[in-house]
Amino acid sequence: MDSPGYNCFVDKDKMDAAIQDLGPKELSCTELQELKQLARQGYWARSYALRGKVYQRLIRDIPCRTVTPDASVYSDIVSKIVGKHSSSSLPLPEFVDNTQVPSYCLNTRGESAVRKILLCIANQFPDISFCPALPSVVALLLHYSIDEAECFEKACRILACNDPSKKLIDQSFLAFESSCMTFGDLVNKYCQAAHKLMVAVSEDVLQVYADWQRWLFGELPLNYFARVFDVFLVEGYKVLYRVALAILKFFHKVRAGQPLESDNVKQDIRTFVKDIAKTVSPEKLLEKAFAIRLFSRKEIQLLQMANEKALKQKGITVKQKRQFVHLAVHAENFHSEIVSVKEMRDIWSWVPERFALCQPLLLFSSLQHGYSLTRFYFQCEGHEPTLLLIKTTQKEVRRAQREPGVLAYAELWGVCSPAASTQASCASGHSAKPALHREVNPAPRLTSPSTQGLPISPGGLGPCRNSLAAYRSIAEMASEPAPGESAVPTSLRPLTAGSQSPVLCSSCHPGST
Repeated sequence: MDSPGYNCFVDKDKMDAAIQDLGPKELSCTELQELKQLARQGYWARSYALRGKVYQRLIRDIPCRTVTPDASVYSDIVSKIVGKHSSSSLPLPEFVDNTQVPSYCLNTRGESAVRKILLCIANQFPDISFCPALPSVVALLLHYSIDEAECFEKACRILACNDPSKKLIDQSFLAFESSCMTFGDLVNKYCQAAHKLMVAVSEDVLQVYADWQRWLFGELPLNYFARVFDVFLVEGYKVLYRVALAILKFFHKVRAGQPLESDNVKQDIRTFVKDIAKTVSPEKLLEKAFAIRLFSRKEIQLLQMANEKALKQKGITVKQKRQFVHLAVHAENFHSEIVSVKEMRDIWSWVPERFALCQPLLLFSSLQHGYSLTRFYFQCEGHEPTLLLIKTTQKEVRRAQREPGVLAYAELWGVCSPAASTQASCASGHSAKPALHREVNPAPRLTSPSTQGLPISPGGLGPCRNSLAAYRSIAEMASEPAPGESAVPTSLRPLTAGSQSPVLCSSCHPGST
């Protein structure tokens, strides 16, 4: 069989081994839903020529801002920007964050062309401050372009997309980091088994998830990345989350119960992705990705916006370069009678990432404040959400339970800075009057013996009743009064005059007012 018509940037020997041109030559589909199915099925994946035509069509149809650089602009500026530099020694733009150009079966001329195109993009898009995915995108597009100018135009159209409902590539550190946080939230919800493994073997699980885009843009072999990009051009950014979640699921399946190859799980995942052909085919990877019942695109956008807002409050801006924003639990200023620093970091990994950015703040400790319910509410007033940690005299860390004769200790940790005012809402969505306190919903129990049964959740915020019920159990088991206070009887005494009482949702608590 004759080789397909590769352009001058491709190493033909490597490509013949990677892709066999056996597919159809034309695509007549015009309906979006049908196009989605064909992309997922890999209709044009087996035809090098047809994939080039489809890319041309899909990228041409991307809605872009009015002034978008085209091929003629590249021809005008490339000689001025590159100058007399040797193509092989051209520096990469700062926004790629030291990301190397993937070979993707390109020859030396092709790899040099990618560098030239990236420099010209940096010249025309000065607002791009952080975009480590771009070298992989340009390297792939170069396969299906007549020349450098056409590849430049295609990349520019992807970057200049102005459809708010069709996010394509992160172009700032703020957007990139919020995407990483969103991915972490999705792992919490859809890959809990893999998440438990990450928590067990990594010092900072958030830094592992911050690497998720690199798995796709750079580590995946060419034929896998091309299949992902086929669907990405049709369906948008959500596809990337799906595939990354599928990769994590396969990694967990292969490594569960086995010792990791090194003490660096981040590098282990990269190695797994590079050699993914040993484990799963491109078809199986996409099949697993689309079998995940993921949030809707709108819900993911709302989650992304919430994470961006949290980052802005942390001081991250659109113009921000890379900054270390994780590992909120610092050893030097963290002290707990119940959990260690490492255990608290494990706990923090189950908290929604926009809250996990914040350093935990000890609001209440039964050792310091006693067991008065009045004092409990006074200490946590204005803080939400919170985590309630409980430890028995038998050194068990767990939920509060009614066990006569066992004295329990408790600590209440704040996740966010104090709020000026709060509006309570119960887990079922009922509205409620303002409440003093809300707590993170009960959640899947961690497998670590030292943290078994901690009331931690990757989900949303719940009503104040969870904290009240848990703390009542603690107070009823207490045998010693707080300094200057009388012992708490089995039936908790009412709050003191002038203090506020919690307002429970009337839909969840019939008879409450």
